[in-house]
Amino acid sequence: MDKREGISYALHSIDDGMKVAVGGFGGAGFPESLVSALEKTGKKDLVIVSNNAARFEGLITSGAVSKIICSFPFGGASSTLRAAIVDAGVELQLLPQGTFAECLRSAGSGLGGVLTRVGIGTAFAEGRQIINVNGTDFLLEPPLAVDVALIHAEQADRWGNLSMRGTARNFNVAMAMAAAKTIAEANEVLEIGQISPDRCDVPGIFVDSVVGPRSTLESEDL
Repeated sequence: MDKREGISYALHSIDDGMKVAVGGFGGAGFPESLVSALEKTGKKDLVIVSNNAARFEGLITSGAVSKIICSFPFGGASSTLRAAIVDAGVELQLLPQGTFAECLRSAGSGLGGVLTRVGIGTAFAEGRQIINVNGTDFLLEPPLAVDVALIHAEQADRWGNLSMRGTARNFNVAMAMAAAKTIAEANEVLEIGQISPDRCDVPGIFVDSVVGPRSTLESEDL
């Protein structure tokens, strides 16, 4: 089994209209090469799921994005995103960061959703289902399943086992589990057995494609 692929071949499985999760917290654990390559594919109507919307200026300006689901929308690309929302009709859905993470984990675990007190009694709760548990109201947030996850790892092996570095784990692990297909870029691709089991953050069963280090990104598909 060898899950190594060229970057163009790996991204070929993303179709117009798909829901695409992108890992990272700011720049930490962000799959820069995959996102840059995705900008060049000409895809349309993508729903981007990511903690921070600030790193998608290229996708937004190219008209590839129809909706963004995130926790922090206005950062480095704030003017671009604001213009897209006002002028181009890009939809923005906000989720509190903790709720965002738990909704991804809920999808990855096959659960029916997340009960949370965050947002109760505010405009955020409007139109959402409220469930009373032992006299306390909770919002029911549905699982956040996605079609494809683009994630970053420090190391990968050819079976798709991934090891991440420090805080670069962030949302990458939950997104890999919540996705129907996961594409991982890695700084280093190792042989089987070189990643210690106690350093494996994402087992290969959750990973479909591994894209190697930048020096090999433009090489022929493996």
